[in-house]
Amino acid sequence: MGYEQMHHQTQILVLGSDGAGRSALEETLTRLGYVVLGSEASMDETPPASGDIVMLDLRGDDADWRQLADGLHADDRPMMIISERPRRLVRSLSGRAACTMVMTGAESDAGYRVALSVCSALRQNEEARRSRRGIRVAAL
Repeated sequence: MGYEQMHHQTQILVLGSDGAGRSALEETLTRLGYVVLGSEASMDETPPASGDIVMLDLRGDDADWRQLADGLHADDRPMMIISERPRRLVRSLSGRAACTMVMTGAESDAGYRVALSVCSALRQNEEARRSRRGIRVAAL
């Protein structure tokens, strides 16, 4: 089974401003075999519940994420943040209980594959731990 076939069920929620950067990211993830759920970064207090991995595309984005930050911090899904410069939000989310990876956006396909494999494994590990404790995890 090829890499693309093995990971085609992993759903990635991509949050970010609508535009060429996010579209290119979504196309790359789709080409790599992931199910991509793109969403305009709204300033609601909680991120959408869909997706196994949350990916924040902060490149070139000057939006105010403060209202969404608490919901993102409490989210138990692995998260990847793509940002070309340091941001207060990135520092805030680095202290999450769930995994947080920060990337520059200049990654290759191989870099995305490795990072998303780690996130997928962490997600599966968390789901297995919850099921051992008798906590039911709803299918996403």
